[in-house]
Amino acid sequence: MFQSLLAGMDRVTIDAAIDYDSSSISLRSKEYHEHAASQPLEFAIKNPLAIEDRLPALLPKDSTWTQRTRFYVQVSNWIDETPALAFAVEPEKDKEVFKTSSTVQSGAWVSPAKAVIGLDLAKDLGVRIGDLIAVTAILPDGSLNAIELEVGGIADLPLFSLSQQAIYLSAQDAEALVGAPLPVTEIDIRIPPASRLDTLVAQSDAVASALEKAFSGIEAMRIGEAMRDYLAMRNMKSKFAYIVVVIVLLISAVGIFNTVLMSMYSRIREIGVLAAYGLEPGQIKRLFSLERMLIGVIGSAGGVLLGAVFVWWLTSRGIAFGGMFGNLDLGNLPKNLLIKGEWNPLAFIQGFSFGVLVSWLASLMPARKASHIEVTEALRFV
Repeated sequence: MFQSLLAGMDRVTIDAAIDYDSSSISLRSKEYHEHAASQPLEFAIKNPLAIEDRLPALLPKDSTWTQRTRFYVQVSNWIDETPALAFAVEPEKDKEVFKTSSTVQSGAWVSPAKAVIGLDLAKDLGVRIGDLIAVTAILPDGSLNAIELEVGGIADLPLFSLSQQAIYLSAQDAEALVGAPLPVTEIDIRIPPASRLDTLVAQSDAVASALEKAFSGIEAMRIGEAMRDYLAMRNMKSKFAYIVVVIVLLISAVGIFNTVLMSMYSRIREIGVLAAYGLEPGQIKRLFSLERMLIGVIGSAGGVLLGAVFVWWLTSRGIAFGGMFGNLDLGNLPKNLLIKGEWNPLAFIQGFSFGVLVSWLASLMPARKASHIEVTEALRFV
């Protein structure tokens, strides 16, 4: 259950990045990739339509993609001004790749002359649906330009970084702001989801490598690279989880050994009677070992069944943590944090095997001791 919960937290974090920010794979020019921190418009993708025409033959079936232009702007309510991250989108195609449109809690998704802004950004600016805002951008030649847009929608985005600074506008409005033709900084691709996180990351890596070979001058940012820091922390967390599991299993092993040993001492009279009836020491030893192994099988099966019930509950219902943190910035974790578990058959097999093995090993010394008890000494307890 512990491993299932950790795997579920990793999955919800990566899924949130794919659904709202990074997509499975993001195609960018190599120059843009090198200067990505500043979101430069001057390093846009050359001839993005030609790349899109070749994507169906290079991507897995049911993959979707869309163009986006990402750049920094200043947003003003005509009194105060704050920096923001602008996304120029194709409203309908964007819905096929990202789930951003589904987070619009008031108003509607992007349309010409109407922008969608993050909920926390709207609160900072003190704007509502229908209010006018000014959006200012620095053009590639260093000059400034501004346009006036209406707040057409407010999105309660799960990622704090986007909720605090994201503004979505149509490609038509972005052209009016930065000039036509609109520079396309990225082509975002969603590949079909995989049941396990490791499989998803591996598929993303494989497809991204194929795309980089097909398109010269293009860098394919896969989800594993976009979330590199989090995945590195995930690996450390997995090692820590294994240490915790090993400690728990060692405690269980000590408990099993103690139980077997006490059981042997409580049955010394029985051992003496068996020896008096002619059972050899080896037979008594096997009797104790098989009995404890059988108990180990029953106990391990019960533990696996109980664990499966908990994991089923986690995968079907999950645990909601969103309300516990309020407006605390959780970094990569989404605000409406609902962690669902993931099935890990290998963990069940390992747990069952460990329980049986430890029960058998724990029985060896007590069984050996029981087999060497003298009949006269054992019968004194009768």
